[in-house]
Amino acid sequence: MINFYFFPFTVMDERQAKTLSCFFDNFNVLDIHGGAVLPEPMASLAAKGTLTRVYLDKEELALAEQKARAYLDWATIHKGNEKNLRALIRENVFFKDDSGVAAIRAGIRNRIVAHDPDTAIGRDINKSLVFLKLADIHDREHQAIETALDALDQENAALIAELKGDGDISVSANHAKTSEPGQAMTEKRIQAWFKTAADAEIFDQSGIPVLITTSRAIMDEFLTGAGKAINALDIDSIKVHENNCEFIKQLHLKIKEILYQMAKGEQVPQGLTFDSEKEYFEDAAQRSVTGRIQIRFFSGLGDVNLIEKNPGGQIGVCLVELNS
Repeated sequence: MINFYFFPFTVMDERQAKTLSCFFDNFNVLDIHGGAVLPEPMASLAAKGTLTRVYLDKEELALAEQKARAYLDWATIHKGNEKNLRALIRENVFFKDDSGVAAIRAGIRNRIVAHDPDTAIGRDINKSLVFLKLADIHDREHQAIETALDALDQENAALIAELKGDGDISVSANHAKTSEPGQAMTEKRIQAWFKTAADAEIFDQSGIPVLITTSRAIMDEFLTGAGKAINALDIDSIKVHENNCEFIKQLHLKIKEILYQMAKGEQVPQGLTFDSEKEYFEDAAQRSVTGRIQIRFFSGLGDVNLIEKNPGGQIGVCLVELNS
């Protein structure tokens, strides 16, 4: 059995949801929301049974939420000074010792500050969870900005179309896209996610864990520090399906089959093309799109304990993208 985990994010946008749904019929997400209603499009995926929430320790989550709010309060007080929220979470403060945090703060300001996040709450805190909480906020802000800019572009296109007497107002976004979330705090995202996932004992479950991401930046960073893979597959152009196409269930099953073969150490043909892929994927419908999939399997990663329940002690990581 293959267990998919969305990695290393705790929130996703519409494009991420669309991409993941093209390749996988179900996957898990670390739930840092404490059982609260998920934001869209995650809530819709959960309602369909595509997304499963991995619940975390409620006490640790509550402490992390409290700590994150303390940092936010502190950042609000000092808005306009040397630190704001984004600068705060980019400076690795959650992966330094307490003296390191104090030294950074002392270098930024030379006075005592009320609502200091390190004194507001005791030091017995899960720093990885705090990081994921703040990264989640960062990603939601990023997503909200993109949505607002897209809406503005559409409004401008509608106005231009009206002035020109053109009924077709569809237009691609003209604003300069900001970098995808995986390009920010890449290494720390991976570290924090792994620590939180290990605490949630997802690597102790039956089945083979496969970490899935839509971020090339995350995949590249992960592979840089993961060591030598024991099995690999790269397909730059593969037919995928969407919107409940009749072929999509078969495609999902075939992807699981390939991953399971790789976990058992079997080699899968590289570079499947439109002509040669029929051994694995049926003819595509006319409305199919193409995607990219990159898979690596490892015998273990750092401190991750892969017990006997996991055949061969395998762990996989998989990048999926849409080409069109």
